[in-house]
Amino acid sequence: MNTMDRLYEKGLLDRKIEKSKGGAYLYYVYWPKLEEANFKEAAVRQVLGSLIDNFDELVTNCLVEKAALDDKQLEALKEKIDKTLKEKKK
Repeated sequence: MNTMDRLYEKGLLDRKIEKSKGGAYLYYVYWPKLEEANFKEAAVRQVLGSLIDNFDELVTNCLVEKAALDDKQLEALKEKIDKTLKEKKK
C-alpha cells in the first residue's frame, strides 16, 4: 500500500475511497492517472532525473555507450543533442 500511496502522491495514480460490503471498513481503489505512453514517459523521466542527480557523469557515459552500440540510436542521440543546443542558443 505504501507504493500505491507514493505513486498517488507523485500524480501517477488516482484513487477514491470505497466502503466494504456492509460498510465495516473503508479502502482505496486506485487506477492510472495517465495514458500508458504518458505514464512510461513520466516514469523514465523520474528514474533518469534521479540517476542524473546522483550519478551525473556516469549516467551520461552509460547512455552514450549504450547508444553507440546501434548506429541509428547514436545518430538519433546526436540529432537530439544538436537540436537542444540550437534551441538553447536562441
